[in-house]
Amino acid sequence: MIKQQANKGAAMLMFVLFFAFTIAALTFTLNQSIFSDFRDFNRLAQSKQAFFTSESLLEDMVYRQVFDTFSLNSTETLALGGATAQATTTYDAADDEYLTVSEALFGTVERRSAAVVTITSGSSFNFGLQAGTGGITMTNSATVVGNVYSNGSVIGANRSGISGDVVSAGPTGLVEDVHATGSVYAHFIDDIETDVSAHYTTDRHPTGPMASDIPSGQRYTPVADQPPTSLPISTTTIQGWKDDIDDAISDGTGEDIDASDPLCATGTYTLNIDRSMGFIKVGCNLVIEGNNTDITLTGPVWVEGNISFTNGPNIRVDSTLGRKSVQMIAASSTNKTTSSKISVAQSTSFDGSGDSRSFIMLLSENESAYLDGGQTAISLGNSTQGDLLVYAGSGLVSISQQIHLKEVTGYRISIGNNSSVVYESGLSSLLFTAGPGGGYNLADWRQVP
Repeated sequence: MIKQQANKGAAMLMFVLFFAFTIAALTFTLNQSIFSDFRDFNRLAQSKQAFFTSESLLEDMVYRQVFDTFSLNSTETLALGGATAQATTTYDAADDEYLTVSEALFGTVERRSAAVVTITSGSSFNFGLQAGTGGITMTNSATVVGNVYSNGSVIGANRSGISGDVVSAGPTGLVEDVHATGSVYAHFIDDIETDVSAHYTTDRHPTGPMASDIPSGQRYTPVADQPPTSLPISTTTIQGWKDDIDDAISDGTGEDIDASDPLCATGTYTLNIDRSMGFIKVGCNLVIEGNNTDITLTGPVWVEGNISFTNGPNIRVDSTLGRKSVQMIAASSTNKTTSSKISVAQSTSFDGSGDSRSFIMLLSENESAYLDGGQTAISLGNSTQGDLLVYAGSGLVSISQQIHLKEVTGYRISIGNNSSVVYESGLSSLLFTAGPGGGYNLADWRQVP
C-alpha cells in the first residue's frame, strides 16, 4: 500500500508540472502575440504619422509653387507629431516641369511622396488651318494634314486634299471642291468628297457632274450651323509679349535697336552674320539674309516694321529653351496697313530647339485684309520649311511654292501649288519664352518607394 501511494504522488506531480508548463507556454505565446500586435500597431501609427507629415509638407510645397503666396526654397522641412519630413523641388527645363519629393521619418519608419507640377500651355492651336471670316482658298495640289476650321468659306480646286475634318461656320458657311478624309460641316456644300459624312443644309449641285461624292447613308441634312470660333491668340496676349520685351530692355536683359540707332540709319537693319538674339526690339525694318547666316533665337523678337528672310538663312531656337517656342513679331505702332508684314523666300529654314514641342512663330499685325485692303500680311515661298507656325489674325497669309509648315492661322488664308501644312499634336500645349503660361497642372501625385 505504501508503494502504491508513492506512485500516485508521482503521477500527481507530473500532472502539476505538465499543467504549469502548459500554462506558462500559453502565457508566453499570448504575451508574444500581444507584444507583436502592440509593436505592429506602434509601427502602423508611426507609418501613418510619417505619411501624414510627408503629405502635409508636399501639399504645402505644391501650394506655394502654384499660388506663389509664400516664399519657397528648393528644400523645406517640417516636424509634426514626432515625425520629421524634408522635401526637395527640382526643375526639369526640357519638360518644363517641377518634381517635388517629400520624405518623412518616424523612428525606423520612412514614407515618401512625390508630385509633378507642369506649366500648362500659353497658347493652343487645335487645327491645321484656322481662318477668320476671310476664309480659306486652296489650289489643286495644296494639302493639309489636320483639321480645318474657318469662320468663312473653304474653297479648293480639283478637290484639294484635307486629311481631317472641315468646318465652315455660320449661316453663309461653304465648303466647295475639296476632298476630306474626315467629315464636312457647312451650311452649303458644293462638289465635295468626304470619306466619312457631310453635315449641311443646302447642296448647291445635288446632281450632275458637280455632285458631291458622299458615302451612302452618311448625309445629315438639314443641320444646325457650326458656330464661329475665335482665333487662338488675343490682342491682349500679343501686347503682353511685347510688354515682356520692353520690360527686359528696361532691366538691362533685353536689347533695343531704336530708329535712331546707326543700324537703322537706312530704315532697314540688315543682318547677314551669325548671331544670337532674343528679347530684342528693332525700331525699323529687319532683313535676315544669306544661306550661311545662322540666327539663334534665345527669346522673342519684335520689329517695328517689316521682317524679311532672303537667300536661305537658318533660323533656330536655342537648344537650352527645351520645349519652349519663340515669337518673331512684325508690329508697327503707327502703320498696320502697309507695314507690319513678313516675307519669307528662297529656302529659309526654321528649326525648334530640338524638342518636338518647340517651334518658331512668325506673327504679323498687318490689318489690310480685315480692312478689305490688298496687302499680304505674311508671304511664304521658295521651299520654306521647318518647325514653323504663321499667324496673322487680321491679315492675309499667302503660301506658295513647296512650303511645308506645321500650322497656319489667319484672317484669310491662301495656299498655292505644292504647299502643305502638317499639323503637330504638340501645338495643343504651346509654351512661349515670353508671356505667361495658362497656369499650373498637377500631372502626378503618388507614393514612391
